[in-house]
Amino acid sequence: MKIVNNKLKSLVKSIGFIAMFILFGAILSQLKPFFPAEYERYAQGLLGTIGVILTVIVFLKWEKKKPKDYGLNWEKSSFAKSVIGVSLGIVLAAAMMFSQIGYSQLELSLNHDVSLFPFLFWSLAFVPLAFMEEVAFRSYPLLTLKKAFGFRATQIILALLFAVYHMLMMWSPKISLLGPGIWALAYALTAVMSGGIAFPTGLHFGLNFVQSVIGGQEGIESIWNVDYPANVSETEIIANEHFGVGLQVLLLIIGIVATEIYIKKEKASHNN
Repeated sequence: MKIVNNKLKSLVKSIGFIAMFILFGAILSQLKPFFPAEYERYAQGLLGTIGVILTVIVFLKWEKKKPKDYGLNWEKSSFAKSVIGVSLGIVLAAAMMFSQIGYSQLELSLNHDVSLFPFLFWSLAFVPLAFMEEVAFRSYPLLTLKKAFGFRATQIILALLFAVYHMLMMWSPKISLLGPGIWALAYALTAVMSGGIAFPTGLHFGLNFVQSVIGGQEGIESIWNVDYPANVSETEIIANEHFGVGLQVLLLIIGIVATEIYIKKEKASHNN
């Protein structure tokens, strides 16, 4: 009974952490009208980051812990880990996108109306956006759930919570589960393996950056545009959508296998 109560308490506290982050974000979002409309993404990232920092302060004070207890301290290796994370995110996202372009009749065309430096400026808004979500899901909640449930169950719980969070942000259930819900496995795995949020924040940013480069982010003029040719058939569009789902399922399988390998190695290290 005590074990069950401890697990329930850990689950409630972790959900409470995420809920407080969302609540602070909703309250602070009332300040968005004070920002120019074109800076909406930066405003969301800045206000969301303030919200998650307030949440961290409340919970660390409540638990009488320090930031390093939840992987939130800056270390000499943090920058290097974030750069590696960005590189991995770019490689994975680009591989998936170009696989889909190669499979389908999608055409890639250069957008001559976009300049590099303005594009980079608007894309850098994904840094605070990625950071706030990684703190919200892959710091206190990840380590608290992992201690109570083990990493396998934690992966499932956090993946579902991350998907639900995106549904609350008005994403469709299908996209939320197949996108953020599956990528959540990679974010959590890199967080526990690297001992903090620097690596998954970089990974998260790298993924979003590639999407913004190739027209996958609303509100940002991309350097490259991807679209179907004028004579494409409905059958070909459906086949391409199925291929995209297949890529996400493949990513899910890789995430599950990598999680099991990590669990096996963690058990082996504890037994030695």
